[in-house]
Amino acid sequence: MTSLKPVNLYRRTLGWFLAASLCLGVALPSTARAAAMPQAAVAQAAKPETGIERAMKAVVAISPQDEAARKQNGDTESAGGSGFVIDASGLILTNAHVVAKLDKVEVTFANGKRYAGTVIGRDGRTDLAIVKIKPDGPLPVLKFAASSKLPLGTKVYALGNPLGNRFSVTSGIVSGYDRAYDVAWPVNFIQHDAALNPGNSGGPLITEEGDVIGINTATPPETIFDIGIGLAIPAELAAKIAPKLVADGKVVRGRLGVTASSADAGMAEALGAPGKTGLIVDAVTGGGAAEKAGVKIGDLLLSVEGRKLEVVRDLSMALIDTRPGDKVGVKVMRGGKPIDLAVALEPDEDTAGERGKVAALSMSDGLGSDGSFKLGFEFKAGASAGRILVGKVEEASIGQMYGLYEGDELLAIDGVAVTDPAAAMAAITGSKRSVSVLRIQRAGQGTLHIALPLSAEAAKARRPGVPRRFPRGPL
Repeated sequence: MTSLKPVNLYRRTLGWFLAASLCLGVALPSTARAAAMPQAAVAQAAKPETGIERAMKAVVAISPQDEAARKQNGDTESAGGSGFVIDASGLILTNAHVVAKLDKVEVTFANGKRYAGTVIGRDGRTDLAIVKIKPDGPLPVLKFAASSKLPLGTKVYALGNPLGNRFSVTSGIVSGYDRAYDVAWPVNFIQHDAALNPGNSGGPLITEEGDVIGINTATPPETIFDIGIGLAIPAELAAKIAPKLVADGKVVRGRLGVTASSADAGMAEALGAPGKTGLIVDAVTGGGAAEKAGVKIGDLLLSVEGRKLEVVRDLSMALIDTRPGDKVGVKVMRGGKPIDLAVALEPDEDTAGERGKVAALSMSDGLGSDGSFKLGFEFKAGASAGRILVGKVEEASIGQMYGLYEGDELLAIDGVAVTDPAAAMAAITGSKRSVSVLRIQRAGQGTLHIALPLSAEAAKARRPGVPRRFPRGPL
């Protein structure tokens, strides 16, 4: 047998000694510890902080401040959404639909520190909001970068709190710019494929350097979970809106005072405007700006200030930077003739439209303007004897929030079959329980059960189901 060379024998013996010492917990001289530490570990210990690690220090989880409500939901750690610090004094940017109608929220950082937060501003049109906290000292801040300058394929990271998994990071690339969520929301979104799920809303979309290029807000309206298409509000828009929310608590804009819907070329031709597209005026606010300027129901809106109108979103985009009192040029077609009008804009309601519905449905407590609790729906008799149908369901009501739709057939209340509309409503309103379980039949979806809260306290304490017909994109 060939004998080992002394140097090899020495190295092998030293290796056995070091291994045995580590296993037995024997203290080693500092030089031996350094020799025993893997080179990768040494390199890791000396590695500088990454842009993602720095950014995560400024990311927060935002949840209702009501401890009882969070316990009722089964998880006191679950976050309603995400946000991030934009000013060291304690200003946090998030989505308006994350804070919904709340005035107070709880803000939690990755290091475990928690603060009481106050919602000091929100803008329903762009779905942005500002929360203020009072920290012990200066906070780490994220800076905005110009998203439009990044080429397609640029690596990006989404930071936030998806599905209760706090302070998570997902990666992807910039997939596109100027994306629309629906025909109404006046934001040109950044599209990316970093995974987004409920809880990511309000969190930053960052570069490898840790700069913010967008605020993660939605997935397409067809789905609530990630399908590889994430939508983020561009940093440029957020940087413009945030200071206004800090200063005034809202963004005051102008509006025409009309309700309109898209009119394609075929509809336009039928209205005497062949070769045109636009928006057909469905309703005009009585005494509003449009009515005063001469706009009428049935008019075809072609453009505002030269901006061509094809979908409702185009009108919102045309007015996004206006203020009440501004005069805008509006071109309409009426009876086949073009008409130019000058409209002095009236104050906008930023909770109008889809974004306002999302916010209202996120945190409705069912209280009407008079302070009374209202379910916001009615029952009516069906075509055949003994059938009960859900009648009109009010927008942003408890009924809509918890998933009732006009035309649903009511089969039972709390397990008891019902056949009379008045008796059915009496069984709900007269119940001493906090919740009624409605068994319904819905066309194309079969039998469903809906837990309907019967008081404002119960509505605050229960997490609503996702209405099946309502746009579910905002996370």
